[in-house]
Amino acid sequence: MPKQVQFTKEIIIKAAIEIIRSEGIEALTARSLSKKLGCSVAPLFHKYSNMEELTADVRKAAGKIVYDYLADAVDYEPAFKEFGVRLVRFSKEEPNLFHYLFLDKNGSTEYADAIAKDCLVQTKSSFEVTEEQALFIYAQIWPFVCGLAQLCNKNTEIYTDECISRMLSTQFQALMMLTKSGREVENIKPGLKVLETGRLILRSWRETDAEALFKYASDPDVGPRAGWPPHESVEESLEIIRNVFSAEGMWAVELKETGEAIGCVGYLPASCSNLDIDNDQCEVGYWIAKPYWNNGYCTEALLAVVDHCFNVKGFTVLWGDYFPENPASGRVMEKCGFVDTGRETVCPNLEVGSDKPVRVLKLEYAL
Repeated sequence: MPKQVQFTKEIIIKAAIEIIRSEGIEALTARSLSKKLGCSVAPLFHKYSNMEELTADVRKAAGKIVYDYLADAVDYEPAFKEFGVRLVRFSKEEPNLFHYLFLDKNGSTEYADAIAKDCLVQTKSSFEVTEEQALFIYAQIWPFVCGLAQLCNKNTEIYTDECISRMLSTQFQALMMLTKSGREVENIKPGLKVLETGRLILRSWRETDAEALFKYASDPDVGPRAGWPPHESVEESLEIIRNVFSAEGMWAVELKETGEAIGCVGYLPASCSNLDIDNDQCEVGYWIAKPYWNNGYCTEALLAVVDHCFNVKGFTVLWGDYFPENPASGRVMEKCGFVDTGRETVCPNLEVGSDKPVRVLKLEYAL
């Protein structure tokens, strides 16, 4: 009887890596591995208790492959640039191994992370940046490199080698210049489209508006007319900017002359409206600080929002409502073309006046 072939762990792992390289991690099973080795599954489990133990060694071996591929990057300057070039190249040359290590939930970037951190040390010494600055560069460029490698893993022809090199150079040089300048990066948040009128700019609310908002929204003659209580602190105003005015369709009304937010205007989609309206309709709302009453600012702001709602958002009908004891609000809507429906209702969602009747107005889109 011929002597049985003795399979070492190294032989088993080498065969497993070959399967992953050619077919992907999904193809690696005890059955496929035994077939690759030309044996039954029994020899596999003489060396390993189960597949989880085996795949743990496979993961380490795959990590060692990418480590060896990237390791010399630290001998180049800038190391991060060479590291990026090599990682992207690896994603193209070894698509299944890259996918396993960087995209599969059971993969591991441990070895690549180690090289990236070595590059960080080289960056610190070669470019005379502090530990904190080097960490900042690492934190920005590492996800960029991984994202670029992922794109190239999916489509190897998406970028040429020259294009990849330039992209990495641009990213590294931009980060280095930013770091050296000492400037803080503003966290730019996507905001509403800015609407401009003769005297006003309608824009997204900013956290820096909190003091102005409190100054005007703390006036007891303002909020209750619109269904909300006066603000009690700058902190409360800040929270409202963050949690209420950050919603869709809420503009700060900025006076061009001063650059200060003096009110709010916007619309509520059907899902948030105080009224029972259809999905292709919305409810408008607005308020202006008391020192600026009787100057036409509310009408000017609302006209801009009406145009936006009809011609940009595509709403077919706009609704509005006001407390009868605040007839000035009704006149604003009438000046913008709204028509009194003759109907009154209550708005139970209001913080102030939820049990008081409101007058309902309507404006239909005119072709």
